[in-house]
Amino acid sequence: MNRLLFAVAALGIIAVGCKPPTDLNKSCTLVKRNPDGGTPLAILEGEVRNASGQNKDFIAVGSLDCEDLICVRDSLFTSDAGANEPALGYCSRQCVQGSTCPSFDEALDKGPKALSCRALVLSAETLAADGGLFAGIRDPFFCARGTGADAGM
Repeated sequence: MNRLLFAVAALGIIAVGCKPPTDLNKSCTLVKRNPDGGTPLAILEGEVRNASGQNKDFIAVGSLDCEDLICVRDSLFTSDAGANEPALGYCSRQCVQGSTCPSFDEALDKGPKALSCRALVLSAETLAADGGLFAGIRDPFFCARGTGADAGM
């Protein structure tokens, strides 16, 4: 009985001391819906550059590179990829405003690549009026780099 109690206590201590696995802030490919309904297609760098303008954030739902299937690219993301290469971003997830977003690599949690929970898509009011039809997203907050938000503007 004492051995069992010791084993359970040891597992509890180990579990508390381990950082939960995450893929937040890992590189991923932005994707779009495949017209034939199959595997999502990569968005090309040229498409993002043509659509971006100034101060725009992008969110791609369905990225198989990410655990939560969400790949984002903030307005300050830079890339030297060619126009016909896949557009890259980083893995994200929905979050509650004010919560933390620790990266897969804690070295990224300080400086310009640190993630925070901020609005990336349409306002909460617009999403509520939409009835969750915008890829099932009901809340505008996602883990993303930077502090500004275009919130779909």
